[in-house]
Amino acid sequence: MDAKKDSLKENFKEVVYDSCKSLGLDDLPSRLISILQSETSEISLGKLSEMSGYSLSTLSTIIRGMEDLNMVKRFKKPKSRKVYVFMDKDIISLFKELEKKRFEQISGRAINKLSNIIDDYEDVEVYEEELELIKNYQIQIQAIAEESKKFIQALDIRRDSLKKSGKIK
Repeated sequence: MDAKKDSLKENFKEVVYDSCKSLGLDDLPSRLISILQSETSEISLGKLSEMSGYSLSTLSTIIRGMEDLNMVKRFKKPKSRKVYVFMDKDIISLFKELEKKRFEQISGRAINKLSNIIDDYEDVEVYEEELELIKNYQIQIQAIAEESKKFIQALDIRRDSLKKSGKIK
């Protein structure tokens, strides 16, 4: 029975890993998310190291970054020196946070920089073709940013609806 359970768990982890990779996450965070999503409770950093094959120092660095993005919670239990990691099973919120990060990169940095570049190009007549190219790019980036914002809002609405209906916790 344990072999069957292990096999099913491995299949689930593979699906989670593939989903994370398709969202553009690197190998190690995808691997960690697949492990953490398949665990019903917190897991010690040592056990996570065993399961993932990565060193404690590598995991600690990655977990810290994931914690900064509100992807995981890291903590110590009373009277224990072990560090534990827990990942909320609200995968919709996780994907939403990843999309928000992309949105902030597009809407904040790129659009502001593009506006400055366009201003600089507009002062010089001989760069009309390049200016049109940059303006075209800016319009497309703004469209992506707008759709990303709608997607983020839609994820919130969908998650709330699923929770309200009792389909997810």
